[in-house]
Amino acid sequence: MRRGIVRRILRSHWVLEPLVLCAVLLVLLSGAFAADLDTYQEPVFQSPAPHSLWAGPYLGLETGVSQTVTDVKSGGRKKDFSRVDAAFGLFGGYNWEVSRFVLGVEGGAAYLGSREKGKHPTLGIVETGAKWTVNAKTRVGLPINNFMPYLSLGIAATEHSLKANGKEKNSVSIGPVFGGGLEVAVSDDWHVRADYSVTGILDETSLYGGSKVNRTSANHRLMIGLSRSF
Repeated sequence: MRRGIVRRILRSHWVLEPLVLCAVLLVLLSGAFAADLDTYQEPVFQSPAPHSLWAGPYLGLETGVSQTVTDVKSGGRKKDFSRVDAAFGLFGGYNWEVSRFVLGVEGGAAYLGSREKGKHPTLGIVETGAKWTVNAKTRVGLPINNFMPYLSLGIAATEHSLKANGKEKNSVSIGPVFGGGLEVAVSDDWHVRADYSVTGILDETSLYGGSKVNRTSANHRLMIGLSRSF
């Protein structure tokens, strides 16, 4: 009988020892896991630098209304010829933010429309107009939230033509261009603007079929533009 009791005790030890070992291991593992939780730190994510609405390169399209006005003087008589037409063009440039201002350089090209036909007191029927212009200018803007009024000043090369007394002369002249507008950042990358500019085309005197003709011309444009920043 004693031997049976001993055998039972031994058998119970063989069953209990693995259970005790498993319990000890679980306690150790839970302690290590708790220590890891105490030392764990949330990762720190740095927010990206704020994107500038104005600085950097941009490229855009524009369309609007163009008016070319030409004063034609001959034989002591002068008459103004004015042509209003649809215009469209391309523009692109680069802006820098300097203190509270935006300084930029911009280049563009625009189609100005067709020619105007009319009657001059001494020359008879004449045709005059300007078809295209290219320009390079500087801009200075003052951003107010996502609005930026600006002024521009530069130089332009503009084609101009005059037909009188059966003779036609086309020329490309260099003149100043100046203006201003309002640009609105509708998103980080897309901007809309209304731009007004005046281009001085030429002041030239030539002979047309034996008649001395002086012509002075300028172009006014009001354009709506859409551009994308990069």
